[in-house]
Amino acid sequence: MKTAHREAPPRYVIAEIRHLLAKSGCPLCHAEAEALERFLFWFFHESYGEPEIVLQYVRSRGFCAEHLKLVAERGPQWQVSAMFSWIIEDLLTALRTSLAAVAEKRPLRFRSWRKGATRVVEPTAGCLFCDVIERTQESLIPMLLEALEYDETLRARFVEVGGCCVPHALLVARSARGEQQRGLLLVLEVLQKQLESTKHDLDEFFRKADYRYAHEPRGAEQHAWRRALVQFGYKSDRESPTQRQTSQEQGAHCPPRKRG
Repeated sequence: MKTAHREAPPRYVIAEIRHLLAKSGCPLCHAEAEALERFLFWFFHESYGEPEIVLQYVRSRGFCAEHLKLVAERGPQWQVSAMFSWIIEDLLTALRTSLAAVAEKRPLRFRSWRKGATRVVEPTAGCLFCDVIERTQESLIPMLLEALEYDETLRARFVEVGGCCVPHALLVARSARGEQQRGLLLVLEVLQKQLESTKHDLDEFFRKADYRYAHEPRGAEQHAWRRALVQFGYKSDRESPTQRQTSQEQGAHCPPRKRG
């Protein structure tokens, strides 16, 4: 039985993965960062007041902790004020309903009653920025695997930049299909080598901490803990306080778009 011929990926797939592999580090982390930057620009300058967008972040009761930090540090004053006035208005309405139900009686089955009485204040949508990340992952992971399956130059570059971080490598592993075995194998092999290197340096760090070897020169092992954090998905703040202040001042006097 003949094996079905599989075509090379489209040029745009190769171009996108080549772009993400231009810098060292996890290509999916780069993709997410770029997607967030694009979304942030249009969100704060245009779409934050669009009814369907407002509805999502109102129903989600704001943003997850990670992306609330992003809003706080990057959001212009006027836009953030408008957004939270709508979020708070809706939550207060829900709280009045919930408080009335809670004060109404003393139920015998408190747990089931409490769940019903407080359901109205619970989020009914997900974080807007988490959705951007999820859509980026759904789009880029198949492209990455497809490119690594066929393009030897990109395979070599993937090894050179250090592959994917642990969270993304595990996500790739969960997402891979049968015909993407070669690409998946490379992702996991590079991850193994990166982790083995970090583990070696961590062991070396502890060895040199022993008084018997304390006289030995310090080397790369002193920074192994930082590499471990990055490998497990840590991202440092990339924007300086000055840049954040400039970002907040831009659009500070832009009137909010009408809701609804």
